[in-house]
Amino acid sequence: AKNERSVQNALRQEELRRQTALAFQDHLRAQQEKRDAKRELVKRAQQLLIEELEQEAPLWLTTPEEVEAAFTEEAEQLLWARPQGVLGVPNPSLDSHFWQYEGHTWDMSKTYKTQSELLLEDFEEEAYLTTNLDNTIWTPKRIAEQEELERKAKLRANVRMEGRKSLLMRQKEFLDEEQETKAGEPPKPMPVPSLGVLANVKAQEKEGAELLLKDPTKFFIFDNNASVSSDRDSESSESSAYSGPSLGTPVDIRDPLRTGQPQGRVFPIGVGKLPKPDTRTEKEKKRQEREERLWAAAQAQAKADSGEIDLIPEEDREIGEPIDYDNNDDWDSDDEEWIKGLDADLDADAINVPREFRYREEDIDYVIEKLENKARTMQFHVKNTIQTMEQEARSRMDRPGSSEEGIETTDEDSEPFFDAETTEKLRNAGADVDKYEKLMASLTQDQLLSLFGLEAKRRETTESTEPSSSIFEEVPGLSEEQIVGLTELESFMHIVEKSSENITVE
Repeated sequence: AKNERSVQNALRQEELRRQTALAFQDHLRAQQEKRDAKRELVKRAQQLLIEELEQEAPLWLTTPEEVEAAFTEEAEQLLWARPQGVLGVPNPSLDSHFWQYEGHTWDMSKTYKTQSELLLEDFEEEAYLTTNLDNTIWTPKRIAEQEELERKAKLRANVRMEGRKSLLMRQKEFLDEEQETKAGEPPKPMPVPSLGVLANVKAQEKEGAELLLKDPTKFFIFDNNASVSSDRDSESSESSAYSGPSLGTPVDIRDPLRTGQPQGRVFPIGVGKLPKPDTRTEKEKKRQEREERLWAAAQAQAKADSGEIDLIPEEDREIGEPIDYDNNDDWDSDDEEWIKGLDADLDADAINVPREFRYREEDIDYVIEKLENKARTMQFHVKNTIQTMEQEARSRMDRPGSSEEGIETTDEDSEPFFDAETTEKLRNAGADVDKYEKLMASLTQDQLLSLFGLEAKRRETTESTEPSSSIFEEVPGLSEEQIVGLTELESFMHIVEKSSENITVE
């Protein structure tokens, strides 16, 4: 009997080992299938990436020459002046993510700028943009197209954002319904929300489009300043189109963060204010100082008589009655001075101007003075730069090894004076380019530097003037024939500039 039990135990152990081996083989087979599926998925992803890269490969910039050729003046303007600019590949789509993650932070500087300083910054920024924007590239037509593209991108971002909010709220309602329990039932655990809502962009845009049709006032600002009531919204929830009163013409896209703000910003800008001059007499100042000393002595005496130990920190102590900031009339207000001489009915717009946008003659004079000082500084810098360039050129001519005429003969002397683009424009205008090449080659280095200085001075005074032979009479050593030739060349250059401006305007 003992041997029989040993044999049965051995058979059971063998069967258990065989089942364990089969289970382990099934486990290995399942894991191998998972690995094969994952490897296949990675292979497909790599293939898709390779196909996408192969499609974009012809557009890549691989050499310095290609990069320099791509970064033309027009390309730099497109990348620098407006958002959503791309280079090297076609613009893929409306970049709505740019508007979703637009930066807006609170200005944490401890020193507030005054109204005149803020006005000066606005003028400087406008002058900077005007100087760096090329009007030949940013024509009114192109600016209108770019602004329309930006409005579409902003609207698409708002639609997607509202759709995401609606889907998340709907998911929250479903989860709350699942968590509800009846009387006597144990509480259910909080269901885990799905993150698929945040990744499904098409569903967000579809939901947002339905909200746009139901209530356009969430996305647009209308000239009638109308809004959809909650009752009407609930009544028309079954239909997908708006059926309320006429809202008028949409005048702008509603910004959820900036629309309705006093300054049109996410966070207001603190405007500093200089204290008014102290117009008190010496007698009034001494009287106030005496009252303050008496008040401090009375407070100290009252504290000593009470015998209590004040454990409240000094910064948390309240002296006197608390200030009601909403109904406080004892503050340095300029409202009375601003509305002085204004009619309540005729000048209502001027009276209602916010305090941070009220500019006085002193502010305007301050801005004009600062701008004039900066203009003089920049003009002085330009003149010094021109003089430095002239001195460097003359020092190079005075080096040993130069020719008898003071000009060192190099390979660059054989190169044409005008570039290919200028040569083509002059020929289109009817000019004899070879004649003017010989004319410029006949001028000495000093004469060329003098012409450069005259051109710089002329551009400082006026943008464009009619050509005249009088400007070339200031250059020493020019013959009558050279003055006539330079005057003709200047007239052709004037025609080329005018034709370029006309093409831009058209």
